[in-house]
Formats: sequence, structure tokens, C-alpha cells
Amino acid sequence: MEDIEHGQLIERSPVLIIPAHERPTVDGTVIFTYVFMWEHDTVEQDLYEHRGRSAIALGYTSLLSHSFDPNCNFVRHIDALLIDVFAKRAIKAGEELTIDYQMTLWFDPVRI
Repeated sequence: MEDIEHGQLIERSPVLIIPAHERPTVDGTVIFTYVFMWEHDTVEQDLYEHRGRSAIALGYTSLLSHSFDPNCNFVRHIDALLIDVFAKRAIKAGEELTIDYQMTLWFDPVRI
């Protein structure tokens, strides 16, 4: 492990698309807790509309924990089918990587 600099690209992940017509089935499973909204002009909160495509990031990105004060940001590249994770600030070796899920949470982050 090593320190990560502010602005550094931490991971570029290809994504696995969940087509809109499969969302009703997938959204009713635990997979829903690992997906990103995958349509132009949407935000993560739009996942709760259960319309359009969603995506699972292949790599570690879909496994990042939530924080209201995250040390990473993510950028969805919808047409390229990629998602990038960047350091929002300098991160010390061994520090957990976190993102803001940008949506109403389905769990209480204080109890985790």
C-alpha cells in the first residue's frame, strides 16, 4: 500500500450494464445496493425510479463504502462504459476509500 495524492486516478472500471427491461428483477435483489445509475442527465438518486439502465462497476468501485465526507469522487463515463474514481484529497496508505452514494440511503450509516 502507498499514499494516494489528491486528484489521483485510483481506479478506472469497465461496467456491466443492467438493461432497463431487467431492472425490475435485479432491483429486487441485493445487487441493487451495488449499482450506479447509467443514463445521461441522471443522478444516483434516480435509481429509486427503477427506470433506465443501471450498471455494476467491475473492479472495486462497486464495493466502496459510503461516507458523507468521502475521500474519493466518482465520474461516470456513460458512453464509454467506464467509471473513474479519483482521490478527493490526499489519502494515507491503509485508509479506507469512500464515496458519497449521492442518494437517500437504505441503511443507517451511523450503525455500520
